[in-house]
Amino acid sequence: MAALALAVCLPLSGCGGSGKAPTGQVAARVNGKEVTVQELQAELNGFTAPDAKSRKAAEQRALQNIVARKLLAKAAEDAGVAKTPEFALQKQRMEEGLLVQAWQNKLVKAVPAPAPEEVQQFITQHPEFYANHKVFVVDQLRIPPINDPKIIEELKPLNSLEAIAQVLTSHNIRFSSAKATIDALSVDPKLLDQIEKLPPGEVFVVPAQNMLIANKIAETRVVPVPNDVAVKHATQYIKAQRSQESVRRQFGAIVSNPKAKVVYNKAYAPPAPPAPAKATPAATPAPKAG
Repeated sequence: MAALALAVCLPLSGCGGSGKAPTGQVAARVNGKEVTVQELQAELNGFTAPDAKSRKAAEQRALQNIVARKLLAKAAEDAGVAKTPEFALQKQRMEEGLLVQAWQNKLVKAVPAPAPEEVQQFITQHPEFYANHKVFVVDQLRIPPINDPKIIEELKPLNSLEAIAQVLTSHNIRFSSAKATIDALSVDPKLLDQIEKLPPGEVFVVPAQNMLIANKIAETRVVPVPNDVAVKHATQYIKAQRSQESVRRQFGAIVSNPKAKVVYNKAYAPPAPPAPAKATPAATPAPKAG
């Protein structure tokens, strides 16, 4: 969109327009419609600049994005795109998704931060995060996504980076090797638990940014976390867990509400839930010998 903004603006020598220049809370006008400062801040999406000059440059780029988007959207509307069934479906999906996301954000904001004593208790109960905090030095193979099921099956039993590299090379799959560190505070606690239970030299694979990363631990360092860092991490972690639970509980109550009026076409109806198991009748006691 930034490139599109430049493509639109350069021939117009700055995208100028006639009329009185906007002031105050109006950052620009596009064909008579105002672009507010609030809309500009939303476009920046929480961006934090290191200095005033960088901030101004970011604001200008964001504003050009908005201007270009509005010009292109108006042209698309004039071309009749908004009247097509495809657009109506996409717009409906987007609006529903935004509504759900906005409600989720509201629920998360409503979750209070944990009390200081809760945070200290959490730190004490999780020495693997803090007092015995570990940093793993790992050898890695960074592998692009593999879609061939035969190659995947061939890789599954392998348990060394060298063997994995040989298979990848035999199939002309490009990969890179590197040394890296894995900080225990930066991974999911469940993954950390699995990593710590691995036998020495065991290879483990994790997905990351459209690739697979095969890791082998070369060294483990114990680096205790300073108390201020531990407090910050524990506070964020506890709040995140409670936020997830709050969202899951409230969303689940809506989706599973038996009073919701949902009627399916028989061709698309979900499978019926399994019938509850019948209780086994109690055995008749044997008559006592008389």
